[in-house]
Amino acid sequence: MIINFKVNDLSWNASVHQLNSDVLRRHVLINGKLDTLDVNFTYCEESEKGIITNHNNKEIGHFSIID
Repeated sequence: MIINFKVNDLSWNASVHQLNSDVLRRHVLINGKLDTLDVNFTYCEESEKGIITNHNNKEIGHFSIID
C-alpha cells in the first residue's frame, strides 16, 4: 500500500507492506525532520486517514492511504 505523509511543511509518499505504529514512526522520524522522537498516531479505518501528534498531543501532521 502507498501512504501519503504530511508533516510540518514536508510531504512524501511511502510504500509499506503493513500499517502499524512502528512502520509509521520509522517513516516520520526519518523523513519528517522532527525535533522529538515522541510521536503518536491515531487512525480511522473508515476514512483511511490518520493524525500524527507530538508528546504534547499537538497535531504535527497527518497521513492517508492513497493506494
